[in-house]
Amino acid sequence: MKSRYRYGKPIPDRLHTLEDPGQPLAFDADRGLITEVSERCDVKSLVAGLKGKGPEESEADMRAFGQRLMAATIELADGKYIDRAGEVIEKVAQQTGIFFPHSLQRYVELSIIGSRPLDRWNITKATTKELVLEVFSCSVLREMREAGLEAGELPCHVLCLSSFEAAAQKIGDGVEMEVLKSLPQDGVCQFSFQHA
Repeated sequence: MKSRYRYGKPIPDRLHTLEDPGQPLAFDADRGLITEVSERCDVKSLVAGLKGKGPEESEADMRAFGQRLMAATIELADGKYIDRAGEVIEKVAQQTGIFFPHSLQRYVELSIIGSRPLDRWNITKATTKELVLEVFSCSVLREMREAGLEAGELPCHVLCLSSFEAAAQKIGDGVEMEVLKSLPQDGVCQFSFQHA
C-alpha cells in the first residue's frame, strides 16, 4: 500500500483528497451556466407576463419562476457546469455531514448570478447556524418598476424565497428563512437562513 504525502507529512488514509489528477475544473462559475440559466429563466419575460394580473396570480407566477430557476441552477451546477468549488463543497459535506451553510450558499449565489448577473449582493454572515444574504440592486424589482408594476402590490421577495426553499429542500437540511429587510422600503433586501 502506498503512503500519500502532502508538504512532507503523511495524509491519513481515512481522508479523501479534494483533487482528482487529470480532472481540471474551474473554481468559478462557468459562463455557460450563466447563459443557460438566463435563457431558461428570463426575468424580462417573467415581468412582461405579470402585466394585467392580480396579486395572487402574479405571486403564483413568481413562486413558480423561483422554483424553476433553482431547479435549472441545481441541474446545471451539479452536472454540466460542475466547478471545483462545488466539488469540494460536496466532498466536504459528505465527509463531515455538514451541508449548511456552504451547499445552500452555493446554490443561492449561482441562481442569482445565473438569472440576474448584474445585480449587487453580498453574503454578510455564513456560520453553521446562520446565513445572511443582502441584495442591494435587483433586476427583478427594476424590471417591475420599468413595467409600471409596484413591488408593494406584487411581493417580489416570493420569487427569491421560493428559489431558496427549493435549494434548502435539495440539501435536505432543516432551514428556516425570513425576509428581514425589503429593497423598496429599506434600500436592501436581507434574507436570513437559520439552520434548524
